[in-house]
Amino acid sequence: MFPIDNGQHDGRKRLERLESAVDRLASAALTLAEQMSAMTQHASHVNDMLGKLADAQIRLSNVQSRLADSQLRFLEAQKLTEDRLNALITLVNDLLGRLPPADKD
Repeated sequence: MFPIDNGQHDGRKRLERLESAVDRLASAALTLAEQMSAMTQHASHVNDMLGKLADAQIRLSNVQSRLADSQLRFLEAQKLTEDRLNALITLVNDLLGRLPPADKD
């Protein structure tokens, strides 16, 4: 009778170990599922942020393009102003050259 009891006892221990292992495995699977869900949410958030970043970069590129156009227009206006100033200086020099010399009294 002792060997039968011993066999039942060993079987019960094995069953308890298997149940414990299954419980740990189920707990690990649940934890993994929760972590995967959290990672999916984080990935979605990161994708949203990347989309916003891409939009901001496009807007920045457009602003930089407009700034470059404005700088070119400014450069053209500055060149025109310089040409006009040079013409004025030439005109004043010509007029001063036509004046009679000042009397030295």
